[in-house]
Amino acid sequence: MRGASNPIDWLNKARQDARSARRLLVEPPELEVAAYHVQQVVEKAIKSYLAAEGIRYPRGGGAGHDLEVLANLIPQADPLHTQALSLAYLTPWATAYRYPADDPMTAEPPPARSQIEHDLLECEAFIEAVAQRVALVPPSRGCTP
Repeated sequence: MRGASNPIDWLNKARQDARSARRLLVEPPELEVAAYHVQQVVEKAIKSYLAAEGIRYPRGGGAGHDLEVLANLIPQADPLHTQALSLAYLTPWATAYRYPADDPMTAEPPPARSQIEHDLLECEAFIEAVAQRVALVPPSRGCTP
């Protein structure tokens, strides 16, 4: 199985985003772009889980990037549900810093480097938790979202 419905492909993309975020935190740091990649780590890890479990998820638009919406597709009895929800506050990082602010007076400053580094560690732990679960799913269980 290859493509967007392959949970391993999603995990590999999540890990790639984590590596990119790490590189962007070295001197001189690119905090805004690093924050974007940190949000992408969680989004892609959740989508890996959902693909492995055959759970359809929104594609594109706001809901496809909304970590709370995606996390709530994970069954509540699953510990990954709580872990994913705890990272949902990263949702704004998907778009907040990717474009110039329309009004500099109301623009949010990027998170501090220490915050991004902390959040990235949490996201990497989430990737590994998802990876353990996905490894247990038989290959025939993938879905086509």
